[in-house]
Amino acid sequence: MNAVETSMPKDFAEGERGFAFAGGVTDYRRRTFALLRSLIASTGGVATALDIGAGDGWMAKSLMAAGLLGTCTPVDVKRRSHVVLEPLLYDGERLPFDDSSIDLCYAVDAVHHAADPSRLLRDMARVSRRFIVLKDHRYESRAGAWVLRILDEIGNRRFSIGSPGHYQRGSAWLDLLRAEGFVVRTLIHPAPCHVGLLGLTNRLQFVALFERCESDGRNPSR
Repeated sequence: MNAVETSMPKDFAEGERGFAFAGGVTDYRRRTFALLRSLIASTGGVATALDIGAGDGWMAKSLMAAGLLGTCTPVDVKRRSHVVLEPLLYDGERLPFDDSSIDLCYAVDAVHHAADPSRLLRDMARVSRRFIVLKDHRYESRAGAWVLRILDEIGNRRFSIGSPGHYQRGSAWLDLLRAEGFVVRTLIHPAPCHVGLLGLTNRLQFVALFERCESDGRNPSR
């Protein structure tokens, strides 16, 4: 991917004007949305989706406005004071959905906040009928991990969200999902989420689209 188109769906543009209370439509959000839009569009769109760790629900609403998701349920462990889509709250232990019941499960900068990222990823794999999309972080060195901790604190402190620092080291999460029966269909790394000086940290960002192997009995026929 050589460039990221950051334009928003026309029918959602008006909503940006009143969105400052929920964190604002920052350039980081626009670029992240554009990355997810590109990956999900490559699937042809999906009928049902879960946004796990949805926060204020902006990403779910934006992707539905873009016509890429038929319905999207935002899921989180805590409700923010202001939301654009009301989240379904759960205990963070097990997603309240049946096995292979949702076409797409995705998480944006959420898995590293889980008490046990591996457990959450396996639960996403359990619920997903076909696709998983992850936007998150990865590091190779101790210095990279510290940079992520600093950025995480800056980005989440205003929302009173903890930053336990459970980031992916190397390709550990990708390998875990492969073991759960998924293949990497698209991997963008470094992911161009930042520009300017912060662009130096894009090597710590990744976006990936996974698809369930056709040999897995839970994968629906095309």
